Amino acid sequence: MAEGDRLWTIRGGEKVNVPATVAGIRDVLVGDQQRDFLDEVFSANVHTIEQVMQDWIVRIASEPEDEETFAQLRARDQDTE
Repeated sequence: MAEGDRLWTIRGGEKVNVPATVAGIRDVLVGDQQRDFLDEVFSANVHTIEQVMQDWIVRIASEPEDEETFAQLRARDQDTE
């Protein structure tokens, strides 16, 4: 759900706010993550920027143990392409 320049989701039964702007996402990332994010943003075009932003928002809002589920979903999506 959106609230201005932030989004929110529910994780572990609690409301979690996540940034919804390039600057907001950049500011919560550290080290190499910041560089990787900005590289993806600056490499995106008008057709791909939304997906880049959504991917990083999911990373921020997710728990480390969610990555296995995401990897399985990505593999399934690639099999159907």
